Parts: sequence; structure tokens; C-alpha cells
Amino acid sequence: MTGAGYRWIDRAGDLAAAVERWSGAAEVAFDTEFLFERTFRPRLGLVQIAAANEVALLDPLALPDLEPLDALLAAAAIDKVAHAVAGDLTALQTRLEGPVAPLLDTQIAAAFCGLGGGLSYAALVRAVTGIELGKHETRTDWLRRPLSSEQLRYAAEDVAHLPVVAAELRRRLAALGRLDWALEESRETARAAVEQVEPEAAWSRLRGLERLPPRGRRVARALAAWREREARRLDLARPFLMRDETLIALAATEALAPQAIGKLPGFDPRRHEVWIPAWREALTAALTAAEQGEEVPVAGTPTKSERALGKTLAELASGRAAALQLPVDLLLSRRTRERLVAARSRGEKLAGLLTGWRAQVLNAELARLDR
Repeated sequence: MTGAGYRWIDRAGDLAAAVERWSGAAEVAFDTEFLFERTFRPRLGLVQIAAANEVALLDPLALPDLEPLDALLAAAAIDKVAHAVAGDLTALQTRLEGPVAPLLDTQIAAAFCGLGGGLSYAALVRAVTGIELGKHETRTDWLRRPLSSEQLRYAAEDVAHLPVVAAELRRRLAALGRLDWALEESRETARAAVEQVEPEAAWSRLRGLERLPPRGRRVARALAAWREREARRLDLARPFLMRDETLIALAATEALAPQAIGKLPGFDPRRHEVWIPAWREALTAALTAAEQGEEVPVAGTPTKSERALGKTLAELASGRAAALQLPVDLLLSRRTRERLVAARSRGEKLAGLLTGWRAQVLNAELARLDR
């Protein structure tokens, strides 16, 4: 099956032949379509490839495996290009095992070119090529078959312009001396996207943990580990098993009384009633574990000097970002500033804590703050 401007691939032999053609290309652009609402892992619905002057749409629902793509996407001699790649890599991870490298994320590259942070694909194509893409199918169920000709055309467009856009961004980045910056940031984004959270560390992502007393934080840590293991086992999105605010409320209790269930923050009978027996068991086990567990660290109220340093770092980041025409959060996010403040409070020097391109941009100023 073929369409205007793209090739549809749903048979293993066709995929193997296509990968063989693409293996001689200097660059492979890719995109994915997936659903990620109720499940722990995204459900891959489509893989789009642009390489060797062709665009292909791969049907992962029909293909027995995507193994031929592993070697292609990991090949060191072939540049890979994608836009806002984190979600794509998370989705591909459900079907592929190898790394995707070397990689340029065009959303990141656009930010380093001074085009702004978080730029959509359509906006980037317009800015670089002047082409106005059609309105996309934002509510498409990519797991349904057959897909309409319009849906397939939209999917093909999502990857068709990437090679031209990437070439122009590389040219601009090279002129600015920032190509290595963009490649480094793309690599780190890719690493973070496929990094799995261990159940024992799931507590670190909880919102509201600081409101609990020490024992409650230990209970919350055990509940978070249980939720992570169960959500992964059931392939169920965490909020559909237990929302953060529910977990925090349970961690502050000694038992789950029947009359209290409906009053729990975040409780939705349609989603959660079936899990109440499991909640009770998990809470009982968490209360027991909390008696022997280690303390769970949380950030305390910043001191006057910590607030002052945080403000100084924010002003420094804002000034340097403006001078470089970079989004300030790309240069020094709030979380990174908080990490620097915490390190200084432990007696560490600021210079040397940053790495890569950020160190190149900011280390001189950080060294002055260390004096």
C-alpha cells in the first residue's frame, strides 16, 4: 500500500528491505504516534521514517517486531533527527532495545538558534521553510485501523520536512558555534527519556511529601514503591491506580476506614473503587515498613542566605540567557538552581557542579560567586 508522498509498511519483508535501503543514508529522521492515557507504558501506533529520499509509515500493530530498526537507529555513522524526541523514545522503548544515537532534537536545536523554547513542529517548519502545515489530527486514536487517508497524510507530514529543517538548523548552529551544545542536550534528553525510575526511588517524584511528618514520609515512600511496582505490573497509569494526593493522605493515616474512603483527595469511584482492597494491604505493609525505614529527606524552609543565592542565580541565568537568546530554563532551570543552592549549603563550590555547555557558559560567573 502506498499513498501520496509516503510508503506504508506492514510486512516484515518490506521493513527489512526498507532498512537495507536506509542503511546507506547519512541521516534518518523519525517520529512516532502513540497513546499514553490509561497505561503505564505508551502504546505505539505508528512509526514514521524519512530517509534516502523517501517517507515511510510503519505499522507496529501489524509488524511482528521492529528489530531491523534497532541497528539502524543505533548506527554511529547515521545521524538521527526527531522533534521533541522524549515522548518518541519512550514509545519506541516498548518495541526496541537499542539506543538512538547520534541524535539531534530539532526542538532543542531551535532553542539554541534563538527561535524560542518549546517550539511546535508546525511552528518550526513555518519559521524555517515558510511552509504552513495543515491542521493535525490531535485526537486521533492511532491504535485503530484502518487509518484514514487524511490521518496518514498528517502522519507523513510530521516527518517529511524534518531533513530540510534539520539541515538549516545545523547550518545556523554551526555559524553560532552551538552545534555541539545542541547535540549534547539532545543526548541528555534522550538518556533521561529512557531512564526508568526504580520503585524505591519513586517517592522523590511525589508532590506534597514535605507536608508530612517524618513517619508519614516513610509511609509515603513505601506506598510510592508499591504503586510503582503495581502500575508497571498492571500496565496502568499511576493516577488510575492511586493519585499522588490520595497517596499523601493515606500516608498521614493509621488505617483506611470505610467512611473515609469517599473523602480521600483525588478519589474517583469509577477508577479507584476496585483498588480499595489493594490500598488497604499496601497501607498496612507501608505502616510496618515505616517502623524500620530510614528517614526521607525533604527540603526545608530556605535560609536567608539560601534565598539570596537563589535570587542571584536566577538573575545570573536570566542575564546570560537574554544575551545568548536562549530560554532561561534551558540554561539553568529552577531545579538546577535549587541543586546549586543545596550544594553550596553543604559547603561545596558552585564552579565545577555544572558540566558540558552550561559549564562553558556559566562557570566563570559561578567561580566569582565562590570567592
